[in-house]
Amino acid sequence: MKAIVLFAHGSRDPHWHLPMVAVKERIAHSHPDALVACAYLELSTPDLATAVASFSSQGVTDIRVVPMFLGVGKHVRHDLPLMMDELKSQYPDIHFECMQAVGEHPELLDLLAKIAWA
Repeated sequence: MKAIVLFAHGSRDPHWHLPMVAVKERIAHSHPDALVACAYLELSTPDLATAVASFSSQGVTDIRVVPMFLGVGKHVRHDLPLMMDELKSQYPDIHFECMQAVGEHPELLDLLAKIAWA
């Protein structure tokens, strides 16, 4: 069984979460059987470990982590790899795939340029 974790920075402001939840809902709408969760580095819940624990308890054996970061700073380059290493050692029976940050994806960059030019 597969699952996706949309991993973002987090914020105390509830409006900040709306785009993350919207992405989750769009995935769920187009793939009704998909298991998708949002998780946050700080200032919001759940954190990544909690989201993974929840999926593990549901029998998920494959988890894709999608870093929802436009910029690739310390959190993506340093913090996330450490968290992934910890999760891999804690859940050896789960296959983890950590994608590149969305801000590095050429299709998103093209879309942002299109929106800026419109």
